[in-house]
Amino acid sequence: MGYAPPQPSEMFSDAASGAEVAQRFETYKGALSASHSKAAEGTTAFVPGQGIVVDGSRRQQAVAERVEAITKGLSPDQLTAVQADLDALKAVMGDIGKDLTLTSPLASGLVPYDLEAPAKLLVPRMTPLRNSIPRGKGQGTARQFKRILGWSNSGTGGVADQMAFMDSQSISTAFGPISLRRGAKISYAADEKSVKYVEQGLSDMVTWKAQFAGQGFQDIRSLSQTALLWATMGAEERAMLYGRGGSGYAGAVAAPTVTAAASGTGATIPSATYGVKVTSVAGGGESLPAVASGGLAVTLGQNIVITFTGGAEPTGALAYNVYVGPAGSETFQGTFSPITSGGTVTITLSSYATGGAAFPAADTTSNSQGYDGFLAVLTDPAQTGYLKRVNGKIFDSATPANSLGDKPFQDAFVRLYGADAVGTMDKRLADPDEIWLDGNARRALGDYLKLNATSSAYRIALTEGDALSGARVGAVVNGVANQVTGKMVDLGVHPYMPKGASVIRSRNLPVPESEVSATSEVINVQDYMAVDWPVIQFTYDASTYMFGTLVHYAPGWSGALLGLQ
Repeated sequence: MGYAPPQPSEMFSDAASGAEVAQRFETYKGALSASHSKAAEGTTAFVPGQGIVVDGSRRQQAVAERVEAITKGLSPDQLTAVQADLDALKAVMGDIGKDLTLTSPLASGLVPYDLEAPAKLLVPRMTPLRNSIPRGKGQGTARQFKRILGWSNSGTGGVADQMAFMDSQSISTAFGPISLRRGAKISYAADEKSVKYVEQGLSDMVTWKAQFAGQGFQDIRSLSQTALLWATMGAEERAMLYGRGGSGYAGAVAAPTVTAAASGTGATIPSATYGVKVTSVAGGGESLPAVASGGLAVTLGQNIVITFTGGAEPTGALAYNVYVGPAGSETFQGTFSPITSGGTVTITLSSYATGGAAFPAADTTSNSQGYDGFLAVLTDPAQTGYLKRVNGKIFDSATPANSLGDKPFQDAFVRLYGADAVGTMDKRLADPDEIWLDGNARRALGDYLKLNATSSAYRIALTEGDALSGARVGAVVNGVANQVTGKMVDLGVHPYMPKGASVIRSRNLPVPESEVSATSEVINVQDYMAVDWPVIQFTYDASTYMFGTLVHYAPGWSGALLGLQ
């Protein structure tokens, strides 16, 4: 099948004990079995506009009674009643024809079953965003919502502050066509957004030979359903993190503006005429290449220096891929972190490689059928609360004094809160709840804590038990203290986080009674659903389906960092 099934310990990684894992695994299998049973009984149907529903028993009972009456032997006296029974049956035939059961609309079976219940039982360690983001019910083809971005003295939405001092005996404030002795009216800023729903789905199949060979050892079809559900959740997790949609969403990422030149002495790159191309990298792929040079003459002893020009980097670019080689057949040389305008990448003999992947022929940074994930939104200056291309080392082992440590995160906390009064910057008072980064960056934080000689935040404490059985070595940073608010912000490694990127996320708004329960929410018209397809060959085929979107209600209270090394 090409997909390794997860272990129960992975499916329920938040369980406190092995006994709890076993208990929850049995509950999961029971929920999956119950979904299959409902489909087998014909009581589960997919109704357009409603999704998967459980068909009412009264209608089925009424149909059964009518059929029984008609199929009985009819005497001459009953002939007059036949038409009445048929008319009664016709009254429900319209609804019967719409049901998807074991025999309708195909006798071989087209059976939908609901995966939402078993999916909610899973808390796999591979899908931390999906595990925590709330899910709501949608309708129609798009999610439309209105937002109050700010009001007077809220420090948000660009609305100016307004003092309340007045003289009640002389003040005159316009209310429509008349002026009254009342305090000055406050101002608001608001907007309206509409994000279309998109579809997601994956499929799997089990050959008859595999199913029959596994009997007595393993339920291969059940295993396939579990793996398919797991794969669907993994795909949704990736979409939540770095998906970029087409029409109505962020769209494709542009290529950078770059130039290339032959420079330096002492190198031994072969003398030749080289082509140099650079693409922008987003979560889903690469942009079309920018041509830094279509024919760069390099003589013996020179390097190739690529310079990023043109001011601001392309919105949404997480990194850059460089391709060098004979013009028209350039091959992959490496991925480089975001580079500020004027920054360079040097290709030397030690880094120059032949036989690598060719440059892309089409843009893959976005998907016309997708929606925007966190990195797509939080790397957009028009939406994010904070974006910084760090381009530096969290821990510099060669020169520890140059280490950034947790400074990039503290700078983000300051700006998100609004503590540095720069011009008319919003005072959002954001107090982030979690930081997600890649494994290399988290390790660098641990090394910074352990090896920075000037650090006073690290100590070794040995208990009596440690002295007897041996001490454990290592430092894992589980949180970063917000120096602005004093809050400890949870720190976690996301399995699909692009190297050097980090998401700083507020789960809720710091506004009491804001009626915004979450800054982001999954809104699905139809949540997890699966379909067993008709058997038309020697395989059992199944697919999953979802129809909805990820809504970012308040991205201005979260931020992103790029180029962490």
